[in-house]
Amino acid sequence: MSIKKIIVSKITQLIDRVKRIKKRSIYCIVAGLVFAVLSFVINQESIYIRPNEIERGSYGTQKTPYLIKVDAENLAKNMEFNVSVSSKKYTEEEAKKVFTKKMEELKVGILNGNEDFENIHSSLSFKSDLGDGIKASYVFEPRIIDEYYKKRKSKKATDSEIENIIATISIATKSNIEDFKYFVDYQHVIDGNGNVNNENFRKSEFCTGYIVVQLSTEIKEKEGSYKSEKYMLPVRVTSKRLTPIEAFKVAFKKEIINSDKETIDEDTIKLPKVIDDFKVIYKEKRNLSFLLMPFFGVLIALLLEGREKEEEKEKAKRRLRLLEIDFSQVISKILLYVSSGMTIRNSFIRLAEQYQKTRKTSKNQEVHVAYEEIVIVKNKLTSGYSEIHAYEDMAKNINMRVWTRFLNIIIQSIKNGNKDLKNILNMEVQDALYERKQNAKKLGEEAGTKLVLPLMMMLSIIMVVIMVPAFMGM
Repeated sequence: MSIKKIIVSKITQLIDRVKRIKKRSIYCIVAGLVFAVLSFVINQESIYIRPNEIERGSYGTQKTPYLIKVDAENLAKNMEFNVSVSSKKYTEEEAKKVFTKKMEELKVGILNGNEDFENIHSSLSFKSDLGDGIKASYVFEPRIIDEYYKKRKSKKATDSEIENIIATISIATKSNIEDFKYFVDYQHVIDGNGNVNNENFRKSEFCTGYIVVQLSTEIKEKEGSYKSEKYMLPVRVTSKRLTPIEAFKVAFKKEIINSDKETIDEDTIKLPKVIDDFKVIYKEKRNLSFLLMPFFGVLIALLLEGREKEEEKEKAKRRLRLLEIDFSQVISKILLYVSSGMTIRNSFIRLAEQYQKTRKTSKNQEVHVAYEEIVIVKNKLTSGYSEIHAYEDMAKNINMRVWTRFLNIIIQSIKNGNKDLKNILNMEVQDALYERKQNAKKLGEEAGTKLVLPLMMMLSIIMVVIMVPAFMGM
C-alpha cells in the first residue's frame, strides 16, 4: 500500500470519528477553543499605556498588582517582577472641590423620596461610599431650631439670617438643661443607617436637628484620610404618615403605656375611652378553639377509616401470600396420595383430618388459609354435598389463578376420568415449586429494600458521631 493511500485512509477514519461525535460535544470543544483564543488576546493586551509607563487605578481603588517582564541590556532577559501600583490621589485643593461637588449631589439623594428637609417622615438614604474615592459619615444631632423653621415657613428670612440662626444655636450640653433633655429624647430618631424612627410620634409631633455629614478621602500630601469640614443639614422630622387605622393603633399603644405608668401603684389599669376623637369599645376575645373540635373529629374518623382499609388490604395481601406458599405443599401431597391409589375425594378428606389433628395437638400451630378451605371442602363432602360443587366453591373462595387452574383440573378429571391426572399433577407440582422459589426471591429483595432506610439512618448517626467532635476540636 502506498503512502498516499495510507494518509487518505487515516484522514477518512478521522472524519468518521468526528461524525460519530455528538453535536453537544462539538459545541463544548468549540466553546473551549473560543475562550482560549479570547484569553490569549486579553493577556496579550499591553499593560503599558505609553512606553515605560504603567496604568494607575482610579481614585479610591485598591493597589493594582502587575507582573512585568524586564530585560536588562547586556545583563539578563525575561526577569519577572511583581509590582503593586497605588491608585490616584487628590491634592488638597482637588479634594475640596470634589467634596463640594459630592455634597451638592448628596443633598438631592439623601432625601430618598421625602419632599424636603423640613418634612422628613420616612427613611433617608445614607450612602457611605459616594464613588471616586469619597467616603461619607453621618450623625444626627437633635437641636431646638424652631425659629429657623418659623422664618423659613413665613419666607421672611434671608439667606444671611438663616446662616446667623444656624450659627447661634449651640450643641446640646448639660449646661443647657432644655437642650440636653431634647437631645436625650430625640437622639435616636435618625440612626446611622438613615432609618427614621418616628413611629411613636403623635399626629402633630415633630423634632428638629442637624444631620452632620463629613466627607473623607486620601490625598497625596498626607497619610491617612483627609476629612472635610462638617456639613450641617438642618432637618425637621415629622410624624410618620400613617393610615387612620395605623395612627389609631400607635395612639392606643401610647395611651396604654402612659396609663400603665400612672397607675403602677393601683390594682387595675385604666383603659382610654376616647382616642383621636374615636370612641373606644372594649370586648374580650373569646377562645374559639372549640370550633375546631368537629373538624378534628371528622379528621380522626377519616384516618381510622383509612387505617381499617389499609389493614384490610394488608390482610388480603397476607392471605394471598399464605395461599401461594401452601399451594406447592398441598398439590405435592395430593399427587402423593393419588399416586398411592387414593381418590381425589379421599385425598382432600385425609389432608383436612391431618391438619385438624395437628391443630388440636399443637396450640402454637399457625392457621393456614389453604388448609382451612380444605377443611370446609371435607365437611361438605362428608355431609353429602356434590364433590364437583365443593371444588367449584373452593375455587371461588380462594379466587387465585393457580388454585383455580388446579381445581379445574380435578373437576375435569372427575367428569372425564382420571387418565393422565398423575402426569398433569406432576407438571403442576414442578410449576408450583418454581413459583415458590420466585416468591421467596421476591420476598428476600423486598426485605433488603426495607433495610435500606434503617441502614442509611445508622450511617448518618455514625457520621455525626465522628464528624462533630472532629469539627469541635478544630
